[in-house]
Amino acid sequence: MFFDNKVRQAIALSITLSGTLSIFTLSIPARSVSAQTPQQVQQIAREITVKIEAKSSGSGVIVAKQGSRYYVATAQHVFPDNQPYMIVTHDGAKYPVNITMVKKSPKDDLAVVSFVSDRNYRVATISNYLAATFQTRSSYDNDSKITFGEEINQQQTIFVSGFPKPVTSKDLPNRYVFNPGKIINTSGSGVSNPKARAKGYRLSYTNLTQVGMSGGAVLDANGRLIAIHGLADGQLIYGDLVVDETIYQVEAEQQFDINFGTSLGIPITTFINFLGSVEPDLNLKIENTKPNSLKADQIESWIPSQQANERVNPIYWINRGNQNWRLGNFKQSEADFKQAIDLKPNFWQAWYARGFVAGFRHDYNQTLKYCEKALELKADSYEALRCKSGALYRLGDRSLFPKSLEALDRAIEINKKVRLDRNRAAGEWTENPNDYAERGEILYALGRSNEAIKAFDQAIEIDSEMTSAWSNRAFIQIMTADFQGAESSITKALAIDANYAPAWAKRGILLSKQNRYLESIAAFDRAIELSDRVPEVWLNRGVTLYNANRRNEAIESIRKALEIDSKYKPAIELLKQIDS
Repeated sequence: MFFDNKVRQAIALSITLSGTLSIFTLSIPARSVSAQTPQQVQQIAREITVKIEAKSSGSGVIVAKQGSRYYVATAQHVFPDNQPYMIVTHDGAKYPVNITMVKKSPKDDLAVVSFVSDRNYRVATISNYLAATFQTRSSYDNDSKITFGEEINQQQTIFVSGFPKPVTSKDLPNRYVFNPGKIINTSGSGVSNPKARAKGYRLSYTNLTQVGMSGGAVLDANGRLIAIHGLADGQLIYGDLVVDETIYQVEAEQQFDINFGTSLGIPITTFINFLGSVEPDLNLKIENTKPNSLKADQIESWIPSQQANERVNPIYWINRGNQNWRLGNFKQSEADFKQAIDLKPNFWQAWYARGFVAGFRHDYNQTLKYCEKALELKADSYEALRCKSGALYRLGDRSLFPKSLEALDRAIEINKKVRLDRNRAAGEWTENPNDYAERGEILYALGRSNEAIKAFDQAIEIDSEMTSAWSNRAFIQIMTADFQGAESSITKALAIDANYAPAWAKRGILLSKQNRYLESIAAFDRAIELSDRVPEVWLNRGVTLYNANRRNEAIESIRKALEIDSKYKPAIELLKQIDS
């Protein structure tokens, strides 16, 4: 964006991390919300969540009713074979499952199963409203630093409902769990395993989950269904052998796993699209309004039983540390990981875990320290290399970016080696699109725009629905004056998700560059309507207003950026220039 001669150029809005899920919009008017407190949400959750009994049990959620037939959404991997299955409702009634009636998605880890009953069971209300998570990066003139903004929409309260498989003899066989947590990411950026992402997993969250909760409900603060739970992060360990270094299906042998990271779900919009292809005439209850905000003191967290009973086992401590960081107890989490390391100093997973949590706290110096230690112990760790790369990039010092790129490229190389033959044989993704999206960001920051575009193209080739990749590709096209290409990329991003605020902000920049100021302001206004806590958008809106000879409105918009971040350098400098 350019002011007139007495104002120098400002580059205020740059790359956006973390995209969003695709929103499937239905022409159904919004209904009034059905819950106001966590207790009311829990009551709803208990009535709509079912247990699916088999040799290895799972969970499900009642989503529709047609006559006396009820339809249950669940995860496809809850039905691994043709063994007998039984649906158990909240009142204890049991209904046999006709395995031929189980309809499975050909692409995603989703299934729908039905049962017949003359009883009146509650049906879930679905919400297709989910605010996208993203983070901005900003630079000004020729600063050597890139500033990373706050994560937008990352603290949305959600609940997971399901039936954990008994782990110890003290566990009740029909134990029900209703557990609160926060959304971490809505775009799939928190999913490192291509296999999981290819199965539809996009939503990551802090809720503690266990074996048996697959297929359970993920609910917003109003008790509305927003996703189907299915996976948790973890590693399978037999002795000192790591069998799978990333995400595993939670029905794996419990006694051998390290449960570290976030829980994962498939957005309900993906399920709606699948359900429409197999049961097109069902009447779903769908809303599209913003959920309530809940205060921290309204939330009580459930803590699951530990899989390791011996406190001398380092795996016990890493799992406990994982539970504590998910609950926001960062100090205790750090102490737990340290205890694991004290018991086993060469436990590289514990060092990586410390780095992961430090990064979540935005302490990237500590992240770098811990992940480099993990790499000393396991030089070919894909996770630790990604961790190191991310820390070097997020420190914001351009002089560190070549090392960040080097670590990321090494991670990509290792990932290919580990997964290429195995996943290709299974017809599954072999690579992580997030790796190439991050690579595109780093390359652009190094001034290698053409290579950056190619990196985003690689991310899109792996996952064509990656909204953030399309949006960030557009930004580079704008900066290299490829306005036609930028418009095409933005149009694609908004076709995937019409409510993706960063894409609207990129459209505002594009239109401003083309001197189409009124249209540009309208695009910025739409971005702000969707997410009003991004100072870069307010600043760029101010730039456009100034160029449209609306000086007072421009000043007001720039000052709004400073209300969000009082130390936001570009806004401070531009106000000085306007007044000079």
